Amino acid sequence: MGRRRQRVGRLSGLTLSVGLALCVSARAAAPLEPSALARCEESFDAHPEGSDAAMCFFRNAQGKEARDEARRRLQGLIARHPGRPWLTLVLGHMELPSDPALAEASYRRAALAFRSQGDAEGEVLAGINLRNALGIRGQTEEAHQWVLRVGEVARASGDPKLEVRALILEAAELSDLGQDLGRAYRLLKRAEALAFPGGTDGLKKQVLGTLATVSANLGRFDEAQDVYTRLAELAERTKDAGTEARVRFALANVAWRRQDERPGPAARAALLRLGREALAASGRAGSKLSEAMSLRLVAELLGDGPGERSEAEDALGRCIDIARETGLPERRIACLWTRAERRASVDADAAWRDADEALALAAEHDNPLYLASAWRTRATVAFRTKPLPEALGHAERALDAVEVLRQWQRDATSQAELFSNWASDYHRLAGRTLEAGEAAEVPPREALERAFAVSERLRARTLFEALVAARALPMAEETPEHRKARDGVLRSLSVTQRKLLDPSLSAPERARLLGELQELERRERELRPATGQRDPRPEARSAELPFASLAATEQRLGEEEALLVFLAGADHDLQGERAGGAWVLAVTREGTRAYRIPERARLRPAVALLSGLIERRDGSEAAAASALYAQLLAPALRGLPPKVSRLLLVPDGPLHDLPFAALREHADGPPLVARYELARVPSASLLHHWREQPEQPPGGEALVLADPDRGASAATAVATSRGGVFLETASLGALPEARREGRTVSKTLEDTSVKPRLLVGAEASEQALKDSRWDAVRILHVAAHAVVDVESPERSALVLAPGSAGEDGLLQPREITGLRLRDALVVLSSCRGASGALLAGEGVLSLARAFFESGARAVVASLWPMRDAEAAKLLERYYRHLAAGQGAASALRDAQRESWEDGEPTAVWAGLGVMGDAALVPVRPATDTASHGLGRGLLPGLAVGAGLLALTLFGLWRPHTRRPAGRQ
Repeated sequence: MGRRRQRVGRLSGLTLSVGLALCVSARAAAPLEPSALARCEESFDAHPEGSDAAMCFFRNAQGKEARDEARRRLQGLIARHPGRPWLTLVLGHMELPSDPALAEASYRRAALAFRSQGDAEGEVLAGINLRNALGIRGQTEEAHQWVLRVGEVARASGDPKLEVRALILEAAELSDLGQDLGRAYRLLKRAEALAFPGGTDGLKKQVLGTLATVSANLGRFDEAQDVYTRLAELAERTKDAGTEARVRFALANVAWRRQDERPGPAARAALLRLGREALAASGRAGSKLSEAMSLRLVAELLGDGPGERSEAEDALGRCIDIARETGLPERRIACLWTRAERRASVDADAAWRDADEALALAAEHDNPLYLASAWRTRATVAFRTKPLPEALGHAERALDAVEVLRQWQRDATSQAELFSNWASDYHRLAGRTLEAGEAAEVPPREALERAFAVSERLRARTLFEALVAARALPMAEETPEHRKARDGVLRSLSVTQRKLLDPSLSAPERARLLGELQELERRERELRPATGQRDPRPEARSAELPFASLAATEQRLGEEEALLVFLAGADHDLQGERAGGAWVLAVTREGTRAYRIPERARLRPAVALLSGLIERRDGSEAAAASALYAQLLAPALRGLPPKVSRLLLVPDGPLHDLPFAALREHADGPPLVARYELARVPSASLLHHWREQPEQPPGGEALVLADPDRGASAATAVATSRGGVFLETASLGALPEARREGRTVSKTLEDTSVKPRLLVGAEASEQALKDSRWDAVRILHVAAHAVVDVESPERSALVLAPGSAGEDGLLQPREITGLRLRDALVVLSSCRGASGALLAGEGVLSLARAFFESGARAVVASLWPMRDAEAAKLLERYYRHLAAGQGAASALRDAQRESWEDGEPTAVWAGLGVMGDAALVPVRPATDTASHGLGRGLLPGLAVGAGLLALTLFGLWRPHTRRPAGRQ
């Protein structure tokens, strides 16, 4: 999937029903013939023992008139054949669209009858439908009990088809309730592996429909679109009009929601056309559910002209009526909030009535996803109808609801993915708060404090929570059985990845192994030990986080430091309403000021242009660098106290890809790094966390791994994107310069507080790295290849020698986080170690982030590949300054400035940057090992003497097709 994701809209607008379509093996609806249902009745009388004759009624009753006739005939048959629960099950199908209460009773009778007869398939299907009917009626506790029962029966049956249905049902329940979407996604991927390629068409539709919904709710829009496309092809092949209608709506909705900025008139017209096509398809299929969803989408896309406003009002009225008639509260909630937002600008009282009704319905059904959306609607209506200070209060309450939704996700990855969909709400609240301060509608200082607090709630949350929990609580105890199971999965992962590293694998075998790997990765995540929680309630977990306040941050910054917090929001949202804009907060010990910057839509192409010009290596980037300096930094830097010499940058959105070091006040002037030390910080809260940790003792070991020997000759072909990291790894060659670099690093560190230990070739192995005593290691330098997988970040890896039969030589994030580093600095000097999948709010999912989770205190990483010799020279300078006792950011600044003064192109030095605690002093000269005060922390007088993890990963710069030797 394409992982560069930004705000894409309301999650629940993407929810698809997993009701009847989830539970029956229905073939395509046949056109109703006058005698079709009569023939079904005759067929059942002749052969009442099986399910097919009963299902004949479902296949031939796809409209209201036909359903009424089918119901009458089924009731007659049930009277004549009271011991045939398939008839009762199908009767429930006929009753569900018009009377869910009657359908519930029929499904219950069928499920109990199947149980008494020992019919596992019948009980599973009836139980699934009963659960859905109970869910429609808000009876979630009993519905959950049927989810558990279906799972038990399916597993006991040993039938893979029933297991697939049970997996879908469990995932659908999690999705419907807005809970643990990551687990739902993994369950569905397991179901997909079981259903394809040999499952029935009906089973495949059920898997794909639910998988697409969950993927979209997690913000995986590329994957959702791919799955919907597969489902559309299947619906067309089987002539399934109902599924085709649902897919048309879903594709139109995904296209709308994935719009990052407000679409232009042409794009909006195209989206509206898709919405109208979906509405027409739902009418042809006779699907009230699809019709309700399509009506809401069309209404949302219509403009504000009198004619379009009237059409939207009519559409939403019909949507609400359909939802009420069919007993679909989630559709009614969605149509109410859409109507509330549209009415806000013309009828405030009516808008508030709709918003209140939507919230009441969401609260009644206790669905955190719909509650968050309903609270968001109240905030939207408030911004359009109330004074700004009052509207801000509504928006803050909406974020509280988002936090509860987020904490219902039990998996850190799904927390981050789901949360990224709500980042625009944080941007809007922070920006509108600052606007209120500008206009003095809120006291300016109060506005700054509230906006800063919102920003901290948005930033790198899963990383912050993981580090806080790791410090406060021990890892959960694993039972021997659990540990044995996880070790077995890890061994299997290693074996499978070793096979995938063989470049001679056939395409079918590679596809099979990748499917096996995906299942192993799912199992490993399920078995991964979790850090304990002090309070399991979602609300309490959020409240316990020690977010940094603005006042505390100002007090704890050094007088030489300024924290620049960027909020790269949009000026207007998808509906054209004010969305808060983009800002930078300049925080120093002397106070804080806010400055406007260009919105995200303007920043993204500007950052891409600068990077492209830098890649040309001809100095043509100077004007673009000066323009970005003026737009992003100039006003803020002019207002800084004169003593400030270090900038701590909290990037956002496209600014994660910006080489700040290259910016300059004038096109012919010096770069920013000539004046300031620079470091990127995920959040002020994380900076506080790192700097408040106790100082590590001096001394220790410098572990240096260089030129790992994998024992195989390199292939010369460039890896294809389809092969991913494994074909890329297989094509990597030896690194002869890495050994020289390893010796240089070791020699440079000889006269310091750390003692180097050099491992090269086969000794530079994954096993050796894992076996190291991490409490003694202060410096880790790895000169090796690295591979970055943006599509699947957990497959990114440092490429080492295996070192044992149980290792594959790929040190991946799941293993990096287990190293238990102690306040270390990670330096990924090449191969885009600072790059990866970008999640709004969370930031970049890079190898660097994994080292932060493992206990690293700072990371030096590159935004782009660097030429081998140039990177080695820059690092040689860097280590020379580190060995002299300079801090992490200070040493890099001097190394980069020397490169610039020597006339080296910007591409040589500007991509490397420090992330984390810039003040960290990783090395002490041998003559100064008794001194403990070389580092400045956030707390006055706190000395920081932690170690350095210097991880050098040299990349390959390929200006031509010929591939020179280099480090990936």
